[in-house]
Amino acid sequence: MTGTPDRPEVNTVWVNDTGRTPEQDAVLSVLLRSAHALAVIDLPTLVILGATDALTARLGWPGGALDGQPLGALFPDHARDGALAAAQRFAQSGQPFPARHDLRRGDGQTVTADLTALRLTLSGDRPALLLALHAPALPTDPAADPAADPAADPAAARAAFLEDVLHNLPVDVAVFDAQGRYLYVNPVAIRDPAVRAGAIGLTHREYSEWRGHPAHRTALRDHHFQLARQGEAQQWEEYFQTPAGHRIIRRAMWPVTADDGQVRLVIGYGSDVTVPDDQARRMTLLETMVTTSVDPLLVMDARPGPSYQTVVYGNPALHAFLRSHGLERIPDTPLPEWPLADWNRRAILEMLNLLRPTDRYRGLLHLPDAHQWVEVNASSIRDGDTCTHWAINLRDVTEAHQAAQAQSHMARANRLALSGRPLHESMEALLEGVDFMNPGWRAALVMATPTGMQVVGTVSAQFARRVESEPLLTMQRFWQQIDPDGRGEPFTVPDLLDTTLNDTAAQDMAPHLGVRTMTQLPLYGRAGQLLGVLVAAHPEPHRWAAPVVEALRPRVPTAAMLVEQHLQQRRLALLAFTDPLTGLMNRVTLAEHLDLQLRAAAERDRRLAFGLMDLDRFKFLNDGYGHPAGDQLLRQLAARLDAVCAAHGVPVLARMGGDEFALVLDAGGVPALTDALSEVFDTPFEISAGGGTGSVLLQASLGWSVYPDTAADASELHQQADAAMYTAKRRQEFSQVFEAAPRTGLQTLTLETALRESLRREDFTLVFQPQIGVQDGRLMGAEALLRWTHPALGPVPPDQFIPVAELAGLIAPLGRWVLDTACHEAARWPDGTLSVSVNVSSVQLAGPHFAAQVRAALSSSGLNPGRLVLEVTETGLIDNPARTRELLQALRDDGVRISIDDFGTGYSSLVSVRTLPVDELKIDRAFIQDLGQDTQAGRESRAIISASVLMAHALDITVVAEGVETQAQAAQLAQVGCDVAQGWLYSPGLAARDFLEWQTRWPARPPATEP
Repeated sequence: MTGTPDRPEVNTVWVNDTGRTPEQDAVLSVLLRSAHALAVIDLPTLVILGATDALTARLGWPGGALDGQPLGALFPDHARDGALAAAQRFAQSGQPFPARHDLRRGDGQTVTADLTALRLTLSGDRPALLLALHAPALPTDPAADPAADPAADPAAARAAFLEDVLHNLPVDVAVFDAQGRYLYVNPVAIRDPAVRAGAIGLTHREYSEWRGHPAHRTALRDHHFQLARQGEAQQWEEYFQTPAGHRIIRRAMWPVTADDGQVRLVIGYGSDVTVPDDQARRMTLLETMVTTSVDPLLVMDARPGPSYQTVVYGNPALHAFLRSHGLERIPDTPLPEWPLADWNRRAILEMLNLLRPTDRYRGLLHLPDAHQWVEVNASSIRDGDTCTHWAINLRDVTEAHQAAQAQSHMARANRLALSGRPLHESMEALLEGVDFMNPGWRAALVMATPTGMQVVGTVSAQFARRVESEPLLTMQRFWQQIDPDGRGEPFTVPDLLDTTLNDTAAQDMAPHLGVRTMTQLPLYGRAGQLLGVLVAAHPEPHRWAAPVVEALRPRVPTAAMLVEQHLQQRRLALLAFTDPLTGLMNRVTLAEHLDLQLRAAAERDRRLAFGLMDLDRFKFLNDGYGHPAGDQLLRQLAARLDAVCAAHGVPVLARMGGDEFALVLDAGGVPALTDALSEVFDTPFEISAGGGTGSVLLQASLGWSVYPDTAADASELHQQADAAMYTAKRRQEFSQVFEAAPRTGLQTLTLETALRESLRREDFTLVFQPQIGVQDGRLMGAEALLRWTHPALGPVPPDQFIPVAELAGLIAPLGRWVLDTACHEAARWPDGTLSVSVNVSSVQLAGPHFAAQVRAALSSSGLNPGRLVLEVTETGLIDNPARTRELLQALRDDGVRISIDDFGTGYSSLVSVRTLPVDELKIDRAFIQDLGQDTQAGRESRAIISASVLMAHALDITVVAEGVETQAQAAQLAQVGCDVAQGWLYSPGLAARDFLEWQTRWPARPPATEP
């Protein structure tokens, strides 16, 4: 029992029922080689690990037959339950195992024998029972002489057992009497035979004094011996320092009692459980890592019973985590019963229900009441096949989750903005989640607009009313004082009812905002201008604002971009849709409103009037008084017209350009409005020129067209109103309503007959007008233009034969011929990158086989679909918008490009173009003809084209200008960023052969400049 700690370590380990480890075989081999009748039993399972040949022979069992059998196999039925119960008591509490038992022989007979029971502790703290058979275990023979068999003497048998078995065990064993004197010590406990012999008969204390052991070790052993003598099994560890390092010996004392219950002997064991230094270092490092981890770590009991789901360990980070939830220590109750907020407890319970012993768990735990997100990683700790505990690692990922949510909200806000949604929808998406993560706070945008401050979002109705009633100068002056360098730092007011601000207006406004705590983050534009502020407000004073500031801060750049984009769009819209001189609608806006009015008239079956009016001899006024005077007169006229239209309920009044104005109203109101408009010119106009002022009387001409009386669409309304206006001028009348002049049947019939004949003879030809890159002078492609020369009629202009072809149903075969011919000619061009543009009528688009015809033309010619551009008229887009959009998108998916021809003269606007599958816009020549002139019309045309180019490029749409005839026009187009141009400046339409030759002669030229 007092063996030196430097003996070799015995590392006996437990084995399962599939076999023994080498270490265990070392112990069992000693026992099973003994000449004594011995059996070794595993106490937890009461399974026989092995029996000596002497025992199986005495009981009449074949050799090895008892190995692996339950302990009950040694006992007959009437004694089995009592013997098993005694073994269990011996295993659990050390109660003495009865000395005399009835045993069952291999042949089934019952014999009586004396047994000695000793407890052994195998490696891994696995308890085992050693049974020694002493009395004869043969069938009773009255004539037998017990003295003839040494085993028949129990005392001699026990002595032999101690000498033979314990002496050879590879474990530290000692036997003491009830007074603590050594009765036996095996060589493993004390190696020196002289010392071993000298220890016999000495007590613990006497032996320790003899050997010079430390007094504290002697006292510790004596303490445990006294408890063992009282019948209590003991176990403890002793630490030794040796030249090879520290050693740890685990000691155990087991009392052996007689039949009267008195302790007669105490058996002591010792085993070296020293952890190797490297393993100790690893354990120290592991403990340090767990203790210092910033992540909360815990171990949770997974065994069924009252301790199920209790936390048996938590590192310091877990304690800090629990304190943030109001817990000062780890509760000793199961985790679902902890005093946590209700929704947090529910979330934890849902997470615990997902744990599976066979799988590693990883998930995100949301604690709603704490507005916290925690990443959970859980691994099972197993004992064999049983999960006994869960090792759980927690990581607070709230900030990362909030950042990811903020990124998601910013991305959604950007998508909404790019799709053209209103600013308030984009801001709502951007600020989503701020109030959820910061209860009680409400976030909004206060935007700086040209007309004042505007609140986007909901703080409170009182807040919005008070802020929007304040001039923009208040916000600008306030932030100039607070943030003069434009650094964008937040500004927080803990209590608006108890604060002092440097700005008087802001100080006066603060108590009337309906909130108490407010924080603001300024938004600056690319030029450093103040765009507005992001505001977060709370109804209670002195609220902690840092979390909401951190939630808003990453949203500031996106908010600034959205506001700047919104303001830019408003400026572009004002420029693109409003006449800058008069403030009335411009030509683009008129087209959109006329489209809406026509749709409404068609749906409600009502008549709609369209009027065009221009001033008579206005050119003479401009030439005589100068353009500034003309501009003054036009502004005065616009104001008068606006007043008259408002009085008569006219929904649309626009300036078309120059001195031309347009009106749209119900046809029934034309007579009264005409009289009122005529009276406008009875009063002189006041103008300033040459340093003086004067009065001018002018007259105007007004032409009307009526839908559906004479016009079927916007284009016809324009043409007819224009014709009526010039009729009024010729007749020197103020107003004229268009009256259709019927075409003679002979004219129509002659042209239609000629068309049919020419289709059969293929009298038609194509000419190709080059399209040139405005910025680099590079040849981009050509537009295929249809020409017809009849043998008898001669050349017939397209504007004469195309309408007849449409009425006669000939436009489909004619258009198919143009498409096939253009594709085949383009396929012959040496430059495989040039595109060919082909005009498509609305009749062709309405045909059921148009897409198949396009694909057939491409296939037969071998032309790459990306080189074909289909030019669609605006009328063609609205005849059947849903089907047309689907058809064009299908062709676009094939690679074909789509262009809107004569853009700006009909129904379409950039607002409607945004929803169409369009790659290209062709600006009508009517907008090009005034470019480069120092006139109001020239400036207006440039502004309109510039706005169209900007918005088209924002939609990734190419802009083509047609009808370019002068270098000045080309230079203006280059300055506003137009992409492609065509017209007589570069070349007229060329026959196919001539265009091939022209390609070789056209070099890339530098961008156009002002002449």
